[in-house]
Amino acid sequence: MSVVQKLRHSQFLLHNTVFFLGSVAVGALNYLYYPVLGRLLEPRAFGEVQTLVSLFLQLTVFLTVLSMVIVNIVANQSDETKRNGLIFEFEKLALWISAALLAASIIFGKQLQHWLNFGSPWPFAVLMVAILVSVPFILRGAYLRGLQRFGMVSSGNILAAGGKLVLSAILVAAGLGTLGAIGGVAASQVVACALILWWARRLGLERPHTSKKISHPNLKLLAPELRFGGVVLAASLAITLQYSVDIIFIKHYFDPNTAGLYAGVAAVARILFFLTASVAQVLMSKIKLDGRGHDNHRMLEKSLFLLGAISLPVLAVMILLPTQVINLLMGSGYQEMANLLPILSTSVFIVSVINLLATYYLSLRRYGVAAIAVLGAAFTYFLILMHHSSPEAVVSSLLWGSAATLAVLGGWKITERRYGV
Repeated sequence: MSVVQKLRHSQFLLHNTVFFLGSVAVGALNYLYYPVLGRLLEPRAFGEVQTLVSLFLQLTVFLTVLSMVIVNIVANQSDETKRNGLIFEFEKLALWISAALLAASIIFGKQLQHWLNFGSPWPFAVLMVAILVSVPFILRGAYLRGLQRFGMVSSGNILAAGGKLVLSAILVAAGLGTLGAIGGVAASQVVACALILWWARRLGLERPHTSKKISHPNLKLLAPELRFGGVVLAASLAITLQYSVDIIFIKHYFDPNTAGLYAGVAAVARILFFLTASVAQVLMSKIKLDGRGHDNHRMLEKSLFLLGAISLPVLAVMILLPTQVINLLMGSGYQEMANLLPILSTSVFIVSVINLLATYYLSLRRYGVAAIAVLGAAFTYFLILMHHSSPEAVVSSLLWGSAATLAVLGGWKITERRYGV
């Protein structure tokens, strides 16, 4: 049977292929953002941009969590009215949280500026605006993922990534610096959001007549899902911090130039995580709470195989040719820290495996995985706090922390599989 025929007969492979190709395109645009801005900005300013991107990843974890809950609802809820009502109430909740973050960034902007060694407090406020306008884009995209419309989701993500690259470059070139870099992110989310909203409405996501546009979220209606959401939040935040918190530590403990150089290497290493993130997202839409355990486990095995097939060749190149990779993707100005790429990329690969396993067990609502993720992250932070005398020490702590987390999670998986606990 040819590859094309196999794809036609396997919805799992077809969806992974479509979403992976879309993710590769998005990843290419997202990572083109870094070398382009790395050449337009001096290292100090680029370090600020990377710090803001890291904060964006961490602060939007709650949106990632809500999107996972929505995918789970859409994949398992047959009542369309109830399904849509839950989605719109979650969107209200997310908008209220985002508005609170925006207010906090304005109130505490000066403190953030001094603690992270920024030149101005305003990039933090613009960052929160970017999060606010991301709410409908991410949550409506989750609805489409739950319906397994991965082509539409990929198109929206490509538009957002491409818009971010173009608009940020234009604003930075116009002299707006860090503010322009993050302002381009906010503007691109608005453009992509319009497309995703239109598609979601066409596919049945309409506000029930009982749901008001302007009101507090109905927490009573959301209560059955909030426990699941809280567990997913804990696990997702821990995993996100595992591959992004190093930037915050480096920015706080070291001078701006060192932080900027490190940010360039970290941007390259993170390719491994985002390159395989689509595999976990497809897996979540395939897991059924009322499905057979064997079928769900087979989906996990296929996903692990795909993750390895995609990421291991890239990891090998980063380990064997770190200087060449950094020169190619970021420029010769960042090769001073190219020696960190092998260890840092290995850490990110381990975190991507942890993310896939955690996604699988969260989809099945096995809450023990959240405790492992949180304890693993806490162990990593403890190591970094104890050993941060140099960027090398921070990276080594990240590697040992992520490896320990994977070891515990793997042991828990084997025990669960063998003894059904």
